[in-house]
Amino acid sequence: KIISMKIKETKVLQEQRLKEISTAIGIDYESLNSLLESVKTKRLLKRNNYHQQKINDVIEKATK
Repeated sequence: KIISMKIKETKVLQEQRLKEISTAIGIDYESLNSLLESVKTKRLLKRNNYHQQKINDVIEKATK
């Protein structure tokens, strides 16, 4: 639970800092956040695809 709380706290602090930076340089926070979420999703999909390919390779080797 402590780790979970620290992760949430860190996320909140990072969002606050991102808002500060985007305001300071005149960039819309929502647009920037949307872009970051898109990148996170792309990375997750890529990682999941990698793992699925490894699973498929192991199954293929086992069935030969």
